[in-house]
Amino acid sequence: MNFNRLIKKFPELSLVKGEMFYEIDYIESDSRKTKTNDIYCLYDIHLNSAIEYLNKSLENNCTYLYLSEKSYNLLKDKLDNKQNITTIMVSKSDPAEMHGYIASYLLGDPSKKMEVIAVTGTNGKTTTTAVLFEIFSKLGLKSGLIGTLHIKYNNIIYESGYTTPDPSTLQFHLSKMASSGVKYVFLEASSHGLKLGRLNGCQFKGALFTNLTPDHQDFHKDMDDYLKSKFILFNLLQNSKVKNKVAVISIDSPGSEKMYDLIKNSNPNYSCTTFGKNGDFKSEDPELKINKTIYNVQQGENSIKIETKLLGNFNFINTGLAYTLTTTLLPTKKEEIVKVISEVQPIQGRFEIIYSENNEKIGIVDYAHTPDALQNILYSIKEIPHSEIITVFGCGGDRDKKKRPLMGMIACKLSDRVILTSDNPRTEDPLSIIKEIESGIVNSYTNYSIEVDRKKAIQIATNLLPKNGFLLVAGKGHENYQILGTTKTPFSDLEELKNAFHV
Repeated sequence: MNFNRLIKKFPELSLVKGEMFYEIDYIESDSRKTKTNDIYCLYDIHLNSAIEYLNKSLENNCTYLYLSEKSYNLLKDKLDNKQNITTIMVSKSDPAEMHGYIASYLLGDPSKKMEVIAVTGTNGKTTTTAVLFEIFSKLGLKSGLIGTLHIKYNNIIYESGYTTPDPSTLQFHLSKMASSGVKYVFLEASSHGLKLGRLNGCQFKGALFTNLTPDHQDFHKDMDDYLKSKFILFNLLQNSKVKNKVAVISIDSPGSEKMYDLIKNSNPNYSCTTFGKNGDFKSEDPELKINKTIYNVQQGENSIKIETKLLGNFNFINTGLAYTLTTTLLPTKKEEIVKVISEVQPIQGRFEIIYSENNEKIGIVDYAHTPDALQNILYSIKEIPHSEIITVFGCGGDRDKKKRPLMGMIACKLSDRVILTSDNPRTEDPLSIIKEIESGIVNSYTNYSIEVDRKKAIQIATNLLPKNGFLLVAGKGHENYQILGTTKTPFSDLEELKNAFHV
């Protein structure tokens, strides 16, 4: 695309150095990915590393630089000596805000060519998007999936890196999906991704809200900021040019009333449907079993029974939300939708069950890494007949510290025994993290022990687990690594549990 055309499209941009009549291929915010005719987009949050990143983009012969006034003033002397660099500046904002819009425009606005539906909330994003992907795919509607586990379309799986990829990666895959005939896209919208503008430039058909409970308090200044970051998705839906847009809310979940109020007060130009006890799609009191979850959904005068292999009360909500959204979009397909939901296999690392060698003990691997998620899965396990519940978990390093003591209390309150161990300690001391978890337990419960080595903790727990007992290994779920310092070491909770169970 001609650079002059880009400037005309986005009046916020101005040329401060160079010529206007050259061709542009793409835009990147990762200096390592830039190529000759690409724009390197330098975010304000990277000011401390601006010179390092600029040098890397120059090594790749990148000829366009897009930055803010702050960055330009910092780099001006260096740029004055680079005659072949065309410099673009954005007025009164961070280049991150415009990145997604530019990336989308350079690729022909791929989201306009498909029906894109995003799911946001503290917990449930991965499962809900996966269920939606399965439903639409099994109904013969070519679909794509973007989220924590991976990016998937055309039966090919790509690494995602983040729950919500950076704008260049996101728009690249949306473009590939559109050109290959994908009709529906389901993506996870994280609060980080929304607040950092990664979804800017997307045209949305639908948005779905699962819940809001404390998390990422190292990134958000308070819960109000967290809520408003999630609400950005509904602002994007409001501004979308797509027809017949829909939103779905889990009306009984934490945070739902506040989100629903924000939506109603925004004079939405889309329909907003609710799922839950008092929802438009009424449902409550699921029957929780060790091999399935059963519930009814009442819509008007009609009721339908849903069975799913996805276990626990939270998966009752996740699958119920998926059913609500799907039947809202495809009202004539209800029976087919219910059939597909009954066939969906457990999601990797989400209430994933493994049996011991003689089937007398059950292990559960789950990604639960927030107080609410840990509480929900333990309540769901307690609903199933058992002899004892043992929980093995830790908390990630260099992340939200406020949740650590809360999770310690929840684990000990709802388990018969708890073993505190390492999660991904990153650059923090593993034992210091455990001591912070322990601070929420001291003087209340004595049913816990400490084993810093996660592999040993799982082995100890399986040895302690009695017949008909449940062992929950929580926090890492699908991850096949452990981050120690800055190094990723191969590690899988599921594989360690299999080894300990001798299966």
